Amino acid sequence: MKRKGLKIEERGRVTAVSNPLIKIEGLPLAKTGEILEIGGKKAMVFQFGKQFNKDYLIYQDIVYALLLEKEEEIKAGEEVRPLSDIFRVPVGKELLGRVLNPLGRDIETGAEIETKEKRKIERKPPEIMERERIQKPLETGIKVIDALFPIGRGQRELIVGDRKTGKTSLALDAVLNQKDVICFYVSIGQKKPEILEILNTLIKRNVLGHTVVVAAFSSDSPVLQYLAPFSAMTMAEWFRDQGEDVLIVFDDLTKHAWAWRQLCLLAGRPPGREAYPGDIFYLHARLLERAAKMNKEAGGGSITALPICQTKGGDISEYIPTNLISITDGQLYLETNLFQKGMRPAVNIGLSVSRIGSQAQRNYLKEVVSGLKLILSQHQELKRLVQLETKISPQAQKNYKRGEILLEIFKQEKHKSVDTINQALIYYAVLNGFLDNLKIEKVKGFEEKFYQSIDYIYPRIKKEIQEKGWNDKTKEKIKNIIEKFSKEFFS
Repeated sequence: MKRKGLKIEERGRVTAVSNPLIKIEGLPLAKTGEILEIGGKKAMVFQFGKQFNKDYLIYQDIVYALLLEKEEEIKAGEEVRPLSDIFRVPVGKELLGRVLNPLGRDIETGAEIETKEKRKIERKPPEIMERERIQKPLETGIKVIDALFPIGRGQRELIVGDRKTGKTSLALDAVLNQKDVICFYVSIGQKKPEILEILNTLIKRNVLGHTVVVAAFSSDSPVLQYLAPFSAMTMAEWFRDQGEDVLIVFDDLTKHAWAWRQLCLLAGRPPGREAYPGDIFYLHARLLERAAKMNKEAGGGSITALPICQTKGGDISEYIPTNLISITDGQLYLETNLFQKGMRPAVNIGLSVSRIGSQAQRNYLKEVVSGLKLILSQHQELKRLVQLETKISPQAQKNYKRGEILLEIFKQEKHKSVDTINQALIYYAVLNGFLDNLKIEKVKGFEEKFYQSIDYIYPRIKKEIQEKGWNDKTKEKIKNIIEKFSKEFFS
């Protein structure tokens, strides 16, 4: 017969500590992700194992937990109390404009953001029947990407390259160009001055109001670095479920993999290739699969992911880069040689790809892109002949010159976006030979003044293209505008 008011609670005991990993015995009912309390400090259940008890000659269940608080001293023998709740983070509009840590706390004050709802950080990705075909473009304002490697809302496009090749700047430019999209910037293992610089840029460009920054610094525990992308993805899913379009940048998943490897080696998991545990592919797959375009029945929102990955010596055949390339819908490969030659952004056109392609591109831009790809492919072949000083035909010389002009146009200053209509117009001018007689060193001057002319003297043509697209009348007007501008420029 049960006594009234009798309450039975499970208790455990710390047997060993290897910060931030804690070994616990006596919690047979614990669940993965469950929150534990150890002397007023919080920990999260990480994995389970068994150990041999010499006294009783039996194997006992043990729990490995990750310390969520700062790495304060925890001693063997301390009591462990399960809180019967899975680790959750706050979600909601209250997060906009904030800089948070992966636990959902304000980095400056350390206070938890008060919201109406909290969600588990480990969630199932959307089912296939909940997803919709990716068709709506997410314009970055970066010419080479919008033209050749368009990104759609709901896509996962990897940014890969060596250190100091402009990967963060490229992703940040994409964030700065968004006006009707909620943005998340997830920093993993970066230094505080780097985050401060990014924050200042977001504030100066007035985009912090619709942006959430989730940061786990290089000085933070590997636990926070591991949790950062999952916490941010959970926060982003709340906005997606409200029908919003979300852009999330993971900077970068190489450091995330390092943190995971460190935790798994501490927990005694067997190492595999490059000392990574065998589930490293699943770690990133279950994160990035949550980015998708939802159908109307599922809310109609989307999450577009731009994960960043670091290579060494330009080798994209390394373990983590190859894993991420196989998970994502394309990659933008930034090359050190191009960066050193002054090509900014240093996107290698030959090794970059977007598997969504032109289905997520404006019609007026799609009209001219096929011509650009043909010129650039011919330019690559002709470049070898020109270097060998081989004689080529006048038409081939013209195609080579247009390829050089396009590459010059693709050069772009940091944080200086170009709208897609202006892009389409300058490409149209190149394809129709209006820049054939222009010296390469004067291309940027022509381009800049051309954009100014279109924006301030001929703004109606942009509205007409946006509403009606390309047609014979529009093309005739565009030709007349370009001819008039060219005469004024060359004179």
